[in-house]
Amino acid sequence: MGERELDQARTLEERFAELAESGDTQGALAAIDEAVSLRRAEGTPDGQARNALANALYSRSLVLAATGSAEPALAAITEATQLWRQVAEEDQAVGMPNLGLALTAMSDQYAAAGDDVAALKAVDEAVKIYTFLQTVVPDEAMLPTANALSGVATIRFRTGDHEGGLAAMGEAARIVRQLAEKNPQQYREPLAVALNNLATLQVRAGEIAAAVASLEEVATIVGSLAEADPDTYKPVLDTVLTNLQQARSQVAPTA
Repeated sequence: MGERELDQARTLEERFAELAESGDTQGALAAIDEAVSLRRAEGTPDGQARNALANALYSRSLVLAATGSAEPALAAITEATQLWRQVAEEDQAVGMPNLGLALTAMSDQYAAAGDDVAALKAVDEAVKIYTFLQTVVPDEAMLPTANALSGVATIRFRTGDHEGGLAAMGEAARIVRQLAEKNPQQYREPLAVALNNLATLQVRAGEIAAAVASLEEVATIVGSLAEADPDTYKPVLDTVLTNLQQARSQVAPTA
């Protein structure tokens, strides 16, 4: 492929991002489909070309999944994952973060299709990749690790492994707490989300006292956010306080 076609592919990818952000799903899909075709025509002679095609396929997969086209979405994310495995073998710094991203998306798509076994396998691998990356680029890898662990927790809990699900969600919250301690302005909202997710599983597992403690911390965080931006966070705080009240009502009285 000549430089002209490569420029066209880049333009289409930029157009895809603009259309996707504006909500024009069909226009975005048409743009990324054409970009994928151009990238395929280029072939994958080197890591840069493989990475570019994988990025386009990843974008295509997300749009297809959002429109309910599960089978082609899985096909696209599977191909992107295969390409990023090859890139990771040549350049870990480029390939491994993208491979973790693709595996997390693949897990979400398998879970949506009802295949929890495949979903768990994919997200477990993503956790391993991000855990390794924490030893290399901790600031960049910690939040993706927590997000992947949250996926592990949800699947394990749904499939009956409540202990494993709670452990994974607890670890996710612990990681986000570390980030929030270093940078509260940036990470206090993700910490509230992580703790709220933990509380949800704790309630479902019957660990009500632990859920109350988690929700109390969520309420404190969201309360501080609501002080700065009431329009955005006051409705969230109301929901959290309602959940907290319900959880407190379930706590067995002490003798």
